Amino acid sequence: MECFTIPEILNIPPKLYPFIFKFNNYSYFLLEGGRASGKTQSVARFLLYIMENRHVRICCGREIQNSINESVKAVFIDLIEQYNLSYDIKRDCLTNKLTGSRIFFKGFREQGKVNIKGLEGIDILWIDEAQSIAKTTLDVIVPTIRKKNSVIIFTMNRYTRFDAVYNFCAKRPDCLHINVCYFDNPYVDEKIKKEAQISKETNYADYQHIWLGYPMSNNNEFLLSSDSIDKSINLEYVADSTYFHNSVMSVDLSASGADLCVAKFFVQQNDTVWLEKTTKSWSEADTDVTKGKIMSLYSEWMPRLLILDADGLGYPIWISIQKMINSAIGFRGAKKAVSKFALNARADGYLALKDYLDKGYLKLTDKNAIRQLEYIKKIYKPNGTIAIQDKKEIRKLYSESPDFADCAMMALYAINYCTNVIIQESNTYDSFVESEFEPFE
Repeated sequence: MECFTIPEILNIPPKLYPFIFKFNNYSYFLLEGGRASGKTQSVARFLLYIMENRHVRICCGREIQNSINESVKAVFIDLIEQYNLSYDIKRDCLTNKLTGSRIFFKGFREQGKVNIKGLEGIDILWIDEAQSIAKTTLDVIVPTIRKKNSVIIFTMNRYTRFDAVYNFCAKRPDCLHINVCYFDNPYVDEKIKKEAQISKETNYADYQHIWLGYPMSNNNEFLLSSDSIDKSINLEYVADSTYFHNSVMSVDLSASGADLCVAKFFVQQNDTVWLEKTTKSWSEADTDVTKGKIMSLYSEWMPRLLILDADGLGYPIWISIQKMINSAIGFRGAKKAVSKFALNARADGYLALKDYLDKGYLKLTDKNAIRQLEYIKKIYKPNGTIAIQDKKEIRKLYSESPDFADCAMMALYAINYCTNVIIQESNTYDSFVESEFEPFE
């Protein structure tokens, strides 16, 4: 029987061999795991091998790429030099001089919008750091890669269990999914192994994410545990219709072009449990359209309470809505906290949401909110209060604003703190936060 000798450039961890030998059997590949597992090196090596043997057009992309230095270009150049390969190296692309194969580097999201320019007709798309890919980006890119026998490769160390790419790939028969870690990589040097061991001994939660590739949701930095979120998703309860009149509509308004406007409708199910019944979202920038949608949903849902984002660009919309619904409450996240444990109203809302989840008082149904809630971080301030990570920082890390999570937070703020005051004439937010609060009865 003839033996196949693997070329030196394909010296990769044996656990990743199926990625090479079954490459023609799948349309999607998900290689996930922790640091030093060899994912990036393995893909780069195999792509160079392909480019040496046939003509292909390849794109290497990330959600956001502010400069070519943020791409995997340096990995390719190091391998080209190591194996003395013949390439024309330019700033934003590499071209094989023998086959004409070309590889270029791209950031998908530019100025808040997904840019698919140049993706048509490519043979292979490699998305590195795929844990940063937003679902909205994925929904645009995947249908664009439609050339016959084209392939998409994802490499990642996911942040959350409900990661957009992971959920897209999970259980797909046309996707090969391999989890690989540093101990699967025979090319890891001893220094790296020692670093991993130190991490394991000093901070096991960090070790699990950084080195084993586990999602970060059980880390103490995060507001919610995966157990409390699972409890909410799988919550079973007995509904009592006498409580159905207690309902809350919350609206989180877009603060930038990349954000969404989100409206949610929560309905009380019995003496303790609230159900996230309906979620609607839209992206129109026209404030008149947004006001119209809010009024339409308000008429459809008929909530007992409407709480509306009154920060930034949301303030004039709230003022306008309040003229039509004088009981509407404007929520301003930076305002004074009600709870002595919270830094501000936004922290109040998230701590209330956490309390309801931990106690099994909240049934979540919206996948977007569930995904975003997993990566909300809490921050302890010197005075002992708790703050919630800023939306801008979250957007930088995850390439999306936590609009769905914030909308849920506002609803829980209302459920926990706002009740009879909504039918009083004094209904502005400033007077509201100084009022006496009672839970819904």
